[in-house]
Amino acid sequence: MRLVICTLLTFGMLPLATPASAVDPTLSVIKKRGKLLCGVNGQLPGFSAQNAQKAWTGFEVDYCRAIAAASLGDATKVEFVPLTTSNRFDALRNGHIDVLVRNTTISLDRTVGTGVRPAAVIFIDAQRVVVPKSTNVASVSNLDKQTVCTLRDTPYEARLQEWMSDRKLTVTARLFDTQDALYRALFDGQCPAVTQDVSALSPTILASGRAAEYAVLPDIVAKDPLGLHVRAGDDQWLDIVRWTHNALLEAEEQGITQANVANLRDNGAPVERRLLGGIPGFGKKLGLEERWAFDAIRAVGNYGEIYDRNIGSQSPLKFSRGVNALWNAGGVFYPLSFY
Repeated sequence: MRLVICTLLTFGMLPLATPASAVDPTLSVIKKRGKLLCGVNGQLPGFSAQNAQKAWTGFEVDYCRAIAAASLGDATKVEFVPLTTSNRFDALRNGHIDVLVRNTTISLDRTVGTGVRPAAVIFIDAQRVVVPKSTNVASVSNLDKQTVCTLRDTPYEARLQEWMSDRKLTVTARLFDTQDALYRALFDGQCPAVTQDVSALSPTILASGRAAEYAVLPDIVAKDPLGLHVRAGDDQWLDIVRWTHNALLEAEEQGITQANVANLRDNGAPVERRLLGGIPGFGKKLGLEERWAFDAIRAVGNYGEIYDRNIGSQSPLKFSRGVNALWNAGGVFYPLSFY
């Protein structure tokens, strides 16, 4: 009798546990919902912001559209969710967004044992410091014993403190919760210096119309590989996001553009037709339509087109490709092999 009771109690408790298989895959959730929820900054011209017509534009916005096109076949089926540095990872872990594309550095501290996985590096950045030109500060070292402002829940403060400490210098950090509050304090004269990634510093100051008043100091405090992040535990969705990025890189390397993608799908070389679904196989492996990469590239272009349009030669920012060029053009980006 005791054995029977223990057995009944044991099996009776099983339904209380939620097996991993009971969690709906992200792709299924997105398809049922009918749209992708993409976490962005929303206050960063060139990367993610709304223009005068309230339309979303930017480098990271185009990545959201590419992922929506690859997974749903329609780049317009995406909702952009503005997030702060404080709530971005919780939003991802809690399922409030499907993918985080918010000028976010991939690091061990953020992605190991945190419920967050890095999918791909999409932009190589660097942490630097901006100051008013009127201060005549020429180097970060000149900020010894001064206050530097930055965002809360980011590594900027700790990195700057370490950089200064290595040089037997000190700095006091003042922390802000939002991008708007941080730069409002700079422009109002409450902050003698601000540290952040160049991808945030330059667009924000340029958009203010006061770029002539400020200087980005030459010292590089730290390197920042910005990337795509997804929830842990869904390998299929991780693969979809990762390989969408690689499809954009591969397209640039192969010379596939928005203008010629349709022709190359039908008449291109085998490597081009295979990527674009003219030769089937990759879509099935990912659980997507065979035209997944075709839809992404047709919607936003290849990596180089996305870069040039939003932050490069065709944009107000005029960021050179530099380290963000393809491997065969002096940069570090190298598409992974598709087969």
